[in-house]
Amino acid sequence: MGRLTVAAAMLLVALPLAAQSQETQQPAASERAEARAKVRTACQPDIQRFCANIERAKGAMRACLDANQKDLTTGCNAARAERAAARAKEKS
Repeated sequence: MGRLTVAAAMLLVALPLAAQSQETQQPAASERAEARAKVRTACQPDIQRFCANIERAKGAMRACLDANQKDLTTGCNAARAERAAARAKEKS
């Protein structure tokens, strides 16, 4: 009976900590998704113009946009810079 009580007590302590950790991670994921959507919207004309034939493999679209950065619209470059700053902030 003593082991069961200890196990139950440990579980009661661990559950709120796990929930708190998950709550902390959710806003970051939401912000990443929002930034990604903002880049897609702002860069859509540029993607159609410069990267229409690029396969949607990991990093391929970003590489295409990087290669054409000097020709991208101001809105696209601004959205990409904002997303890059958010990524750098997450990593620090």
